[in-house]
Amino acid sequence: IEQADRAVIMLSDIVGEAFLAAIDLRENPERIEHVNLLCERARRYHEQIDSYLSKIIALEIGKVERANVSLLSTGSTAFGRMGKIAGRLQDMITNFGSYGEKLTERDRKDIHIMGQAIFEIVQLTIKGFSARTTNLSYAVSYYTEEVLNLSQIVKRNYVQRVHNEGIERSGDTLFPDICHAEEQLIDYCDMIGEALIRFDRESGGKEGTRFVPDEKTRYQIHMIFKDKIEELQKN
Repeated sequence: IEQADRAVIMLSDIVGEAFLAAIDLRENPERIEHVNLLCERARRYHEQIDSYLSKIIALEIGKVERANVSLLSTGSTAFGRMGKIAGRLQDMITNFGSYGEKLTERDRKDIHIMGQAIFEIVQLTIKGFSARTTNLSYAVSYYTEEVLNLSQIVKRNYVQRVHNEGIERSGDTLFPDICHAEEQLIDYCDMIGEALIRFDRESGGKEGTRFVPDEKTRYQIHMIFKDKIEELQKN
């Protein structure tokens, strides 16, 4: 179980790094190779963890250990899928020409800002998983409110740019697809958060006591995204 735990934490760190590199967006062969390497490492870790867990499940283990195995299984699945999303983002951004649509500089800037905002949630989830703390899991929902608001601004900006250009972009799917892929990461962060709360309850914790940030904390969360939203509104 300890080996699987260390492997899942390592997997989460690799996935976080891969996503951050994928949204860098620079047409740099070294960056592209770096993302590909990270995604391949994430895939191997995910397979290794599945091997560990399949052996553990066959053993007679106690209630707390079984709850831990369930958490590790969910974490491995979610972080593994997040790694695949990072790879897909990399492919979409690098090969945008084959999609019949070209990203403008403003498109790229907005995607990067949105990606940075979502990375705040990814980091919070990784910290919560590593520390086995439900407080950070509950805080994710408040971060998500801010990020979804930011996401709506990004999408409105894009629609307005297309309208102002007075032309129909060929295909018109790449930008929305990239935004959707980024948003999917939030779903997997929620999945991990719910698993942490369930683990806390099943392992004899405080029954998943809900953390509600006070006004000061909510203001601090808002300020994390304030500059990003203001930058988007300059569009």
